[in-house]
Amino acid sequence: MATGPMLHYANGKPVQSSNIFDSNVIHVHKKCVDWAPRVYYAGETIINLEKELERSGQLECSGCGLKGAALGCYMKHCRKSFHVLCAMKILHCRWDFENFLMFCPSHSSLKFPSEKSQFGEKSTKNNSKSTQISFGASSQKGVTEWVLCGSALSTKEKFLLVKFGETICVSVSKYWNPNVTHVITATDVNGACCRTIKVLMAILHGGWILKIDWVKACMEALYLVDEEPYEVSLDNYGCRDGPKTGRLRSLDNAPKLFKDLIFYFIGDFVPTYKIDLVDLIRAAGGFVLACKNKLVAQVHDGRIAPSTALVVYNLEPPQGSMLREDDPVMLWKREAEVLAAMIGSHVISDRWILDSIAACRLQPFTL
Repeated sequence: MATGPMLHYANGKPVQSSNIFDSNVIHVHKKCVDWAPRVYYAGETIINLEKELERSGQLECSGCGLKGAALGCYMKHCRKSFHVLCAMKILHCRWDFENFLMFCPSHSSLKFPSEKSQFGEKSTKNNSKSTQISFGASSQKGVTEWVLCGSALSTKEKFLLVKFGETICVSVSKYWNPNVTHVITATDVNGACCRTIKVLMAILHGGWILKIDWVKACMEALYLVDEEPYEVSLDNYGCRDGPKTGRLRSLDNAPKLFKDLIFYFIGDFVPTYKIDLVDLIRAAGGFVLACKNKLVAQVHDGRIAPSTALVVYNLEPPQGSMLREDDPVMLWKREAEVLAAMIGSHVISDRWILDSIAACRLQPFTL
C-alpha cells in the first residue's frame, strides 16, 4: 500500500494482532505517522499520537479538501496542510525525506535546515544524516536540466525515485513529456522492461531508459554513477537494444524512424489505444491519414509513393468485437490487403508499429 502498513497502538504501545480490535486501540498508517510533525518515538513508545490525531482532525487538506491533514508546509507562517499522499501527488512540493519535512509549491525555493549547513543535521525521527549525492563526472548544470519519469514501478520504487529526484534537485514527472531525459523502469528476472508508452516515447526521443537499479546504485554510492551499465536492452516482447539504438540515433541527428511514411488505419481500435498509436507515429516522424479516398487519390496522382503508404489493421480488437460470429481480425486484414493491392502499398498490423519503435528499426513487411 502507498500508505504503508497499518499500525496499532494503545496507550502509546504497539498492540499484538490478537488485541487490535479492543476499544482503546488507535489504528494509523505508518507513512502518516512518519510524517506527522508532532509524533515521535521514545524506544517503542509513540509520543503525542492522540494529540496529533485531534489536531489534524481539525485541518483540511489543501489537496483533497478533507480533514485529517497532519503534514504542514515547513514554512512557519504557511497555513497549508496536506495528507501525505495528497502532497506527493503535487509535482512542485519539495521534500526532505531524511528529516520528514516538506515545502509546499509556494515555498519550494526555501532551504531545509539540512541544506543551510555544510553537513546537515540529524533527524529526530530516524537519527540518520541527510543524504547528499555528488555530481561526479557530470556537471551540475547538466544534471539540473534532467527530468526523470518512472515506468511500471512498484509503490516502493516510485517513492525511491521521488526521493532520488529531491536529493539531486531534479524534477520527477508522473507522465511522459518531451522534456523527460531519463525513464526509470522496473525489470523482470531476465532484465526485460515492460513495453509502455513512456518507454517507446523515450526511445524515439533518444532519452535514457534505465533500470531502477541505477537509482539504487546512485543512492548507495552517494554519487551519480554512469548510466550506460544500467541501460535497458530488452523488453517483455523480446525486442532488443532499442533504447541504446534510439539514443545513438538522436546523438547522430539521424532521420526520424518513420520519416516519409504514411499510415492509414482499418478496423476497430480502443480509442485511447489509437490515440497512443497516432502520437507514437507522429513522434517518429510519420503521418496519419484518416480518409481512405484521400489516400487512394494521393497515391494515384503521385503525391504519395505507394512504397511509403502503410495500411494498418488491429491484431487485438476491442472486447465487444469478439462477440461477432466471424473473426474481426481476419476481416480487417482482408480489407487492408484489398486496399493495399489497389494502391500498391504494404499491409502491417499495429504490432509492427510497436515492434519497430521498441527495436528502433523498421521491421520486415511480412503478413
